Amino acid sequence: MPLIRIIPLQFSSVSTMETMLSVLSNRFKMETRLSGQHLDLTPFFNPVRSQYNANEIIQKLLPLAGEDDKIVGVTDLDLFIPVLSYIFGQAYLGGSVALVSGHRLENRRYGLASDPQIFSDRIIKCIVHELGHTFGLKHCLKPGCVMVSTTYVEEMDQKSDMFCQTCQNELSMLTA
Repeated sequence: MPLIRIIPLQFSSVSTMETMLSVLSNRFKMETRLSGQHLDLTPFFNPVRSQYNANEIIQKLLPLAGEDDKIVGVTDLDLFIPVLSYIFGQAYLGGSVALVSGHRLENRRYGLASDPQIFSDRIIKCIVHELGHTFGLKHCLKPGCVMVSTTYVEEMDQKSDMFCQTCQNELSMLTA
């Protein structure tokens, strides 16, 4: 039976992940578990950028995925891909692995008071979005859809953690 595994990778809010398991399970109609897998991310640090290379981390996660399983690595580390100065998450379209960072989702990063609920809302949106890509969903243009591309945290706050009807229908066809 296909499975979604959430792997905390140097992520301090594991309890936040535990509360999201049922949401993810219901959203994707798949069993979702928290995994205790350990992965040293030190080799993926780029000292010039003071960030971690998301593409290289995803490559390291790929062998951990089963045939029909999906893996989401979640970290507090600041991620980049070579063509962007930072990212909230990364996944390959139709692939088996996604990576999400909470680093730029914390209010404190922007000089605001810490808000665990806002952080939780943002991280679930990122996870659902990146998992959507692993199932083959592309970016959506419908305002509010979780598959809308986001560059800034303010854009993240403007969208829902739900798929629009078009994306939901496409997801249903892709997972049938």
